[in-house]
Amino acid sequence: MSYHQRNEDSQPGLELAHSDDPEVYYYTPDKPDSTPIPVENPLVLPPPFKPEGGQYYVPPVDAAPGGGEPAAEAKGRSRRKLWIILGVIIAIIVIIAAVVGGVVGSRAASNSSSAPLTEAQGSNQSPSNQSPSPSTESTSPTTSASPTSSLSATVNTTAVRPRTKLSITGRRIAGSGFMSRLFWQGGDNKMRTSRYTSTSGSWSSPLVFNNIDAQPGTPIAATIYLNFPQFEVFYLDSSARFRGLNFGEDERVPKPDSVNDVLADYTVENDTKIAAYWPYVVLQARNSTFRRYVYGPGVGWFNDTVQGWFNPEVVPQGDPNTGVAVVPIVRDFQQPYAAGLAYRDRTGHLALFPFGGIDTGVAWYSGTPDVEIPAKTAIAGLAVTRRNSNITNTHILYQDAARRIQTVWQGDDNQWQGPEQVGQADAGTDIACLTEQAGDEPRLVSVSDQIDMSRCYYQLNGFIVEKRLTVTGWIDGDRIPVE
Repeated sequence: MSYHQRNEDSQPGLELAHSDDPEVYYYTPDKPDSTPIPVENPLVLPPPFKPEGGQYYVPPVDAAPGGGEPAAEAKGRSRRKLWIILGVIIAIIVIIAAVVGGVVGSRAASNSSSAPLTEAQGSNQSPSNQSPSPSTESTSPTTSASPTSSLSATVNTTAVRPRTKLSITGRRIAGSGFMSRLFWQGGDNKMRTSRYTSTSGSWSSPLVFNNIDAQPGTPIAATIYLNFPQFEVFYLDSSARFRGLNFGEDERVPKPDSVNDVLADYTVENDTKIAAYWPYVVLQARNSTFRRYVYGPGVGWFNDTVQGWFNPEVVPQGDPNTGVAVVPIVRDFQQPYAAGLAYRDRTGHLALFPFGGIDTGVAWYSGTPDVEIPAKTAIAGLAVTRRNSNITNTHILYQDAARRIQTVWQGDDNQWQGPEQVGQADAGTDIACLTEQAGDEPRLVSVSDQIDMSRCYYQLNGFIVEKRLTVTGWIDGDRIPVE
């Protein structure tokens, strides 16, 4: 594969040299022009009266030459003309003030409306124009209504950080339902999570992790260890050290994860992204190659990068601080756990890297989508099993330069399609997509071919909103209660 790069850091160990790569900046869309529109061909009137002594001065009017009107009559007529002129001038001033005020007000309204107000307005591909429905368990009036219900609705930025990193994980539960947990960070730097249960169709009140030292704007990657089951969450602390926590489904106080002992002092650069799908955790090292940590039964966490993804000298190398997503690429997710990595390569294109097991039937070996994406844009992915197959179909989402969430996907014919617009979003938003966790536990070893769990999350007008993939396309889902 042409996008594979030779590992520049093949010696054992956790510390890596700083990258010499040039810095790449986040895309920031142009802000709406706030300069008032000038009035075309403005009417400029010279002052008809000369101020003198604090009062308007009216010059005397003499009799018209050649035996015209008497001076007194001319003076009276002049006064009438004066009042007429005064009235006209006042009317003109009022009209000009109204026009200028209307133009400026109209431009201000245009500026405020340049940000998307609804998911339906932002997406021209969605088969549904419905607005995100309110969450049934939100306790705050500012987060319980849909984004379109009120233009005065405000976001509590303490409860949800602008451009917070997002992550979601979930599993099937008894019957035909599922549960999931979404993770984000508040403006107070505390991480939060809310649980969704399909049987009730509602989100729980957020659980706040009060005693976790998280870096402002930390990446977040969540997955599930199914044997217990137990949530595994990875992030960076305030010293940029890689850290993990875990907690049971009904626990409210997280515990430090064993990965903290394996990577006790491992630090990464700011803006580094993390992705996880059990048993994998993937992050980008300082030389822009990816490090893959694997949890092995009876072994615990170990660094599999040095041992190689397919062989000791071939590892993927991405654009510095690229977004990254990890998804299963086979239905029966057992050893060797065939999965795939999506990221931005050095040429600015969306790149794919299958790993964990070589299977000639895996669809990701058939080619890559030829799509250019912005530097450092968010990347997320979800996978659903093809019917009567051991191969998954994949949807990969990213944000383009116009703030639109786009998707490319691989269907039953192995061909990559798209991009297609999913919806409009806040500039610089993160994206999280849900793929049911499979593996480990015998009853949950396979990725389902149902698409009810195919959901993605990002920020719109500061809120965290949901998009659901249906057989006919993407539709609006919930707005997540964040407080």
